[in-house]
Amino acid sequence: MSAGDVTAAHPAGIDRVLDAQHPYFYLSENTTLINPRLSTWTGMVTAASGKLKLQVPWTAKQVRVVTEICDGGPEELIEHYDDVIEFGYRSATGSAAVLDWSQTLVSPLDLPGPGDYSLRYHVRDLSREGGEAEIERVPMAEALVQLWPSKLSEKKELRITGTFGNFWHPGSRLRSVWDGL
Repeated sequence: MSAGDVTAAHPAGIDRVLDAQHPYFYLSENTTLINPRLSTWTGMVTAASGKLKLQVPWTAKQVRVVTEICDGGPEELIEHYDDVIEFGYRSATGSAAVLDWSQTLVSPLDLPGPGDYSLRYHVRDLSREGGEAEIERVPMAEALVQLWPSKLSEKKELRITGTFGNFWHPGSRLRSVWDGL
C-alpha cells in the first residue's frame, strides 16, 4: 500500500510507511493554533498554527506511522517503545489529517468530532535493532499516535529511554541521575 492510499478499512486510523527524508511528519487541521490554552512547546512534538510537527529519529530513512482513535483510554503499549509522551490536543474541526514531511496528504484522520483529546506519542528507533548482517536494511523508525476524548492536560513524559527521547527531553535523563543518588 503506498503512502497516498486511503482505504475504508481504517477510517479512524492509519498504518503507513512514510519517507523520512526530513525527520518529522505532521498532524494537521489547517486551523488556528491547535493547543490555545496550553503553551506551545518544542521537543518530540511542536505545536504550531493548525499543525503538530512530530519528530522521528534522525537516523531513520523511513518511518512507519500508526494512528489509533480510541473511545476511551488507549491500549497500554508504553513498554514496547523507547520514548512516549502524552499531552492535551484540541481539535477545532474533528477532521484532521496526517501529512508527510513535505506536507503532502498521507491520510485523513476522522476524529469523533471537535473538542478536547489526549494524544499519546510513542517512538522507537528500529534502525538500532539487529538483523541479518548480509541484508542491507533501510534505517526505520516506528511512531504510534493514540488519540482519545479527554480533558486537556499538560505534557507528561511517560517513558524516555532512547537516544532520540533523551535528545529532546534531557530532563528525564537528569532526573534519573538524581534519583540514583
